[in-house]
Amino acid sequence: MKQLLIILVFPFIGYTQVMPDTCFTEEEIHGISETLDSLFYRDSINELIILEQDSIINYLETVIKLDSVELQIQTMQMDLLKSNIDLYIEREKLLKPKWYRHPAIWFVGGIGTAVLTGKLVATLIN
Repeated sequence: MKQLLIILVFPFIGYTQVMPDTCFTEEEIHGISETLDSLFYRDSINELIILEQDSIINYLETVIKLDSVELQIQTMQMDLLKSNIDLYIEREKLLKPKWYRHPAIWFVGGIGTAVLTGKLVATLIN
């Protein structure tokens, strides 16, 4: 019976002796609590920073889309202006003055008319 009691009690005594003490002191619990609080605070700040960065990223993506649309519109505008210039060139070719509208011809014609009118008046007076 004594041996049975020793066999039953020995594992219980050995088990209690081997287990480390897991109790914390009040200061350690307070320190752990402060550490957890500071970690929760940092986590909330990091979440706010992430949300702010996400909003900035969304804004910049919108700006990129608007810039690409603006570039497309400017490209279209440049193409239209180039075609407008080509149309002006074609119009100028069509509206080029005829040979009888040349200023030199008008100048010579004006001088000739003045000289001939002068000679006609001189002949009529004589």
